[in-house]
Amino acid sequence: MIKVAVYIDDNCWAGLAMLVKEAFAVAGTLHARNADLKASALFEVRLAARGKRPVRSFTGPALLPEATLDEAAGSDIVVVPPFFFADEQRKTITPRLRRWLIDAYDNGATLLSMASGVRLLAETGLLDGHEVTGNPSDQRVFARHYPQIRFTPEAPLVIDGRILSAASINPCIDACAYLVGQFVGDGAARKFSRYTNSVRHPTYERMALKNAAHKQHADQRIKQAQEFIERHFKREISVEEAARCSAMSLRNFSRRFQQAVGMAPHSYIARCRAEYAKDLLARPGMSILEVAQQSGFRNEVTLRRAFDQLLGTTPTAYRSANGSALAQRLEDSEKVSARTW
Repeated sequence: MIKVAVYIDDNCWAGLAMLVKEAFAVAGTLHARNADLKASALFEVRLAARGKRPVRSFTGPALLPEATLDEAAGSDIVVVPPFFFADEQRKTITPRLRRWLIDAYDNGATLLSMASGVRLLAETGLLDGHEVTGNPSDQRVFARHYPQIRFTPEAPLVIDGRILSAASINPCIDACAYLVGQFVGDGAARKFSRYTNSVRHPTYERMALKNAAHKQHADQRIKQAQEFIERHFKREISVEEAARCSAMSLRNFSRRFQQAVGMAPHSYIARCRAEYAKDLLARPGMSILEVAQQSGFRNEVTLRRAFDQLLGTTPTAYRSANGSALAQRLEDSEKVSARTW
């Protein structure tokens, strides 16, 4: 059982704290094809707090902690949900909470901050030198108080090694899907993503999810390079640029990438573009040239060449052979998007 601790305290957003519990419960029922929550559970999710007293959430409803910080030690995933912050002052945390978060990370836990929750995580020092996202309104907070952290609020979801940050509600669901892929497997993540996400607008989060199976290795710098490629493949990035972002020589980077991922860096870039193009082909009104340009291929020739090498077919033939399935995916996604989560 994968252990998840969701940190709660006064003024936290109760909705997103509970969203984590429900999202991971849904992932289990979909994976097992069984509505019995206990029988299908993949994750043990507990609300963790400094004590056992009820916590007053931002809008008033009380949340009852299910574990103290000490009892939640050893969790595989630690989630810091959003909190209500009315000003741009630093939000200091207690030494106990700081130690708990640092110990969790040092012991191998994956950390996920949701929206303004990243401000609490920033106080630990664990984010120094890392890239994170969050509320655009917090940009001045990070510039003033945490200049050593790369704050990119324009990115919906940032995955920097074992540190994940989501800027708003939808990316929080995408982050859960990514974690399902990391801890359970790509098949379970795909089921969860199909249930919760629309495929009408391919995103970086979905690309990260599609590539989860290629990140089952221990080379953190190569994982960061993969995530850099997943965020930027739609522009003309090069292997040399990815190597520089990883602070490695081109030769060393290419060798380590091939060893860790099982393919060359340029092949990974082409794969990301081709996977994105496959989603764009679901749009019947989009021409092959538009698909090529929006997915990072300069023209139709390079798009066709990539499809031939990776899929053994052409974009036109792929659209024709999968047309009904792609249309059904769009119809299903619209139905899912219309539901209230």
